[in-house]
Amino acid sequence: MSFVALAQRAIDARARLFEEYKSVLDDATLTDADRRARLEKLDTALEERGAEIADYTAKATAEAETKRAAEKWGVLTPNAPTGEPSTDVRSLLIDVARGDLRDALIVPETRAPGANVQPQAGKTTDPAFAGNTTAIQFIAQVLESLRERSPFMSLVSTFNTATGEVIRYPVKNARPLPTDIAVLAEGDKIPFTKGGFTTKDLGAKKYGVGTQLSTELINDSEVDITGIVATDTGEALADRLTADMLAKLQAAVPAGKKVTQGTGLGPVTYDNLIDVQHKIRTGYRRNAAWLFGDLQLAELRKIKDTQGNPIWNPSYVAGVPDLLLGKPYAVDATIAAKAGTANTDLIWYGDFSQFKVRQVKGINVSRSDEYAWDSDMVSWKLTWRGDGDLMDLESVAVLRSAAS
Repeated sequence: MSFVALAQRAIDARARLFEEYKSVLDDATLTDADRRARLEKLDTALEERGAEIADYTAKATAEAETKRAAEKWGVLTPNAPTGEPSTDVRSLLIDVARGDLRDALIVPETRAPGANVQPQAGKTTDPAFAGNTTAIQFIAQVLESLRERSPFMSLVSTFNTATGEVIRYPVKNARPLPTDIAVLAEGDKIPFTKGGFTTKDLGAKKYGVGTQLSTELINDSEVDITGIVATDTGEALADRLTADMLAKLQAAVPAGKKVTQGTGLGPVTYDNLIDVQHKIRTGYRRNAAWLFGDLQLAELRKIKDTQGNPIWNPSYVAGVPDLLLGKPYAVDATIAAKAGTANTDLIWYGDFSQFKVRQVKGINVSRSDEYAWDSDMVSWKLTWRGDGDLMDLESVAVLRSAAS
């Protein structure tokens, strides 16, 4: 059975579970205890089916991308020697990997000698020492884990620069008012208003990490050890970038766009969320989304509107997101549990494309078999340079817990 068919079967099963969920809610013959027990089981089942849908959809997508890449390989290298991809194909595979990270420019993997290279070590330019067998898959795995780990980074706008000089970016913080617009007779002088702009500097902070594996571990393992390392490295980078960017977002959102939770340190309410939605201008609500942590999602799924209907709406179609009050949401692993914490930003809402992330040449992944040659270790180095900030102060609002 294909992954597409498996995903569809999981979708159908989830739809049946949701219908059962609604029937339990409406069953007046059940006691409160029975209803709670059944709903908890159905919640667990819904989450399991949702995980299956996501897994099968990801596998179907990967399978399709692999097929397309194989087709392009055949077109580009009809006469290429067996087992030796051409330079053009290597560039193509890097571009495919780059597409997993929104608007990213990926620097090809390189091999560079390190400080402790012995004189007799093989050189990266010498084919006799397999110097040109860089692992493009490592880049793709880093990117995939970064994309999966940080939904926040997929919501924002990203642009690339070739160099790392400071960029002064305009920040929109006020608009001309209707009262600034004059009704003019012929010959009247037109009034001028400047609105309100400030600027923020986007620099190029450098993030980096290195990792090593022994050649024995790489060659003798029955599992994809390098894939695990790539995934872990990508997740670590995603967590650090997201934490820093969220700190920038928290500092940028003005006090007038922060709704204080009306229930003190108790649970979030339906009214709280409505207030947050209406804190941003209607134009920004068109492309708005929610952003919060997983435990916040668990709380939000239990909230009902004034008619007793859940405000969380699951999707039954692969690729179509679940909705909260009619808008998509992202759950980011770096947003930890905040329940019972005073004066804390909890739930974000807005057009996150107004948050601009500047990156310099994207992610750079380098591999060296020579850096730790004397200890027979393979080394990887990952670096990223960039910065980010909110450039329109009207575009994002947040729900904040009350003071204790």
